[in-house]
Amino acid sequence: MRVITPDLLVAAVTELSRGTKLVRLKDVLAWCEWNGVDAQGDGLKNQALWDAERAEAQTHRRLLKFKSGECKQSRLGWALVPHGAKARELATELRWCEQLWNGVDWVWLGGIAPVPERRPNRVRDVEQAPASP
Repeated sequence: MRVITPDLLVAAVTELSRGTKLVRLKDVLAWCEWNGVDAQGDGLKNQALWDAERAEAQTHRRLLKFKSGECKQSRLGWALVPHGAKARELATELRWCEQLWNGVDWVWLGGIAPVPERRPNRVRDVEQAPASP
């Protein structure tokens, strides 16, 4: 099985961006599985994918990166640079922000990470709902 490279990551985003200009991590992982590409590598979870992403950002800069917050459970996606305007529009609707590679680390465009909305507590909503007649 091939391990993901910067070129394969761009190929995945290119193919998947025919449907939407902002391609989500889960879709890239599915693309990797479908095409026999190892996103895991030998390191931590998806380490090969993160290495490919960083290498892409350090060299070609063909991809834009968007994220929903700072935590590991945040949603993540990429877009091709030519699709930047549409991808930024979609990211704004999702309340995701763009990240840029500064040569050392990923930084938030504008300097501030988005604050994810808290989902309503279903138990509390059920308790507060009016009783049925």
